[in-house]
Amino acid sequence: MKPVGDSSTVPLLNGQRAPSKRGCNDILFAILFLLMVAGMAVVASVAFAKGDPKLLLSSQSQEYIQKYGENFVQSHIQDAVAQVKADIPALTISLAVAVVVGILWIQMMRTFTKLFVYLTLIFGILMIIAAGAYSLSIGIKDTNTGLHVVGYCLFGLAAFLLLLIVFLYKKIALTCAMMTETCKGVQNSPALFITVILTLGLLLGFVAVWTTSFVYLYSIPGDNVTFNPSAGSIQPPQFNEKIRNVMYFMVFGFLWTAAFLSATFQHSVAGAISSWYFSRGTAGMGKIGSGIGSPALASFARSFTTSLGSLAFGSLLIAIIEFFAFLLRLTKKANYTNRFAVFIINCFQCLLGCIGALVKWVNKFAYIHVAMHGTSFCTSARNCFDLVSRNMFDTVIIDLISGFVLNVGKILFTAVVVMVAIGINHAISPVSVSLIAVTSFVILHIISHIIGVGVDTVFICYLEDLEMNKDGNLYMSPEVHAMLQERVKARNPEKV
Repeated sequence: MKPVGDSSTVPLLNGQRAPSKRGCNDILFAILFLLMVAGMAVVASVAFAKGDPKLLLSSQSQEYIQKYGENFVQSHIQDAVAQVKADIPALTISLAVAVVVGILWIQMMRTFTKLFVYLTLIFGILMIIAAGAYSLSIGIKDTNTGLHVVGYCLFGLAAFLLLLIVFLYKKIALTCAMMTETCKGVQNSPALFITVILTLGLLLGFVAVWTTSFVYLYSIPGDNVTFNPSAGSIQPPQFNEKIRNVMYFMVFGFLWTAAFLSATFQHSVAGAISSWYFSRGTAGMGKIGSGIGSPALASFARSFTTSLGSLAFGSLLIAIIEFFAFLLRLTKKANYTNRFAVFIINCFQCLLGCIGALVKWVNKFAYIHVAMHGTSFCTSARNCFDLVSRNMFDTVIIDLISGFVLNVGKILFTAVVVMVAIGINHAISPVSVSLIAVTSFVILHIISHIIGVGVDTVFICYLEDLEMNKDGNLYMSPEVHAMLQERVKARNPEKV
């Protein structure tokens, strides 16, 4: 079998074969997405041409703010900037420490996977117990029943995780195997971090442009703000329905574009990891074959070419659900005095949240299949779900364990970076500590997200490996292959 993820012919799960060259799929959704982006660009250009944020406030309110608020805000901003400037050495070192910690995190999960996973699980359980004890003690002190319930729920969660460790140790071993392979794939695909930087740059640039254009759109001349000095309040401007409808379009465009960029990230990681997995030769021997180039960059490029429609389709589903959730929040806010209406809206929000979580879960595996095979979104979702449904329990447990380990890990290592910063400079300001904490968490969150998508990708590759190589001649690494032989024998006893 030839490598998955490049232009080679790849066997599919239903016995069919993928075309030797990837073609564009879900073209209709690609066109719709491009039209939406073009529409947002047109709206933004009109907003920049006609809008003026100064018109949001009347001349009286501008004088009031300038008189009483400008000096206050300016002094606080100057103080914060001065504090950050004084702590630049600590900030620089802490940023470098966060990057090094992230790299060491990957290496530790590759070299000491089982030890690291078990220690993280135990530490996470201890954190939950400590949080439960704190909630319970505060609840007893303040006679707060709600905190009592929270404390007991946290104790129950800790007990559940403890039972998980005791009774599902074989599944934990399987999760460790997936994480070991993922870390190998990430270390063998350094271009992944280039795609992360590119995706993050696109996201930050889009958010900046969208926010600015939204403010300008909101400030297109209409009914200006009225200011009442005696009441000391500023009344928000009222706009006509056309402007409001355009704002709704901009909100929907934001949700769709953000979901698409998230899909691009997952597609890039999945394409790189799957190409690495199947290019090593059987038993995991060898390195990425010649002629593949950079799978991460190639997968990133396909996100905006052949896979554009498929990713736009999946992200559109998420955007629709999130847009309805946004409308429900607005409706709930407008009817907060009506308890019955609030109750009904809460029920719909709960239902919509469950549907959204399910769609994101299905999309995650569909994106992986799109990156591996280049099929359409519906075909990828169906094929991948068929594969996962035959291993549903393994899939859920691996998702649960790996997600918990990664979340605890990024919180723990963020705390480590903050403590290092405080150790470097004991007089560091709270502003700089907050900035270090946020920056470190973002860096470690990105790394954990790469590993999380990689674990799902390796698991799908492993399942396809078992499906297509029923004689047990797997692509898995030798040491992991030996550990998984029992599963291969259980699935194909007559051929092993």
